[in-house]
Amino acid sequence: MIDPTVQYLLEQAIDTPTKLQLLLIFFEDPRLEVTPDKMAERCCRDIWSVMQALHELAEDGILHVGTCIGMGDPFYSYVPRREYLEPIRQLMHGYDDPLERDRIQRTIRDLASYAPFRRDRTWESPFASVS
Repeated sequence: MIDPTVQYLLEQAIDTPTKLQLLLIFFEDPRLEVTPDKMAERCCRDIWSVMQALHELAEDGILHVGTCIGMGDPFYSYVPRREYLEPIRQLMHGYDDPLERDRIQRTIRDLASYAPFRRDRTWESPFASVS
């Protein structure tokens, strides 16, 4: 059984496999500051899902978004809100156990099917208008 605080974290912020993968990367390297394109390369995922996941993680208080001086590109860094610190630590600790990892991944796959409906779809990819 997943701890209720971890379950809440998953339901509120880490509701897709992409977000979990990004959180794992940031947790392992908490001083990482990265642009979406560099993160997409690092995690071997498409740029659009990475951009959306980074944006949503920043919206939910897991990441901080800044702007690269002179370039205008956003960059993201790991700055979780205080109330997320312990649930994230528990999530990462549980992720080390193969059985708990399976439960976490199963829960996130279930949550992912509802993730698009959980948020207001005000975020739109900057590439959406490109034809």
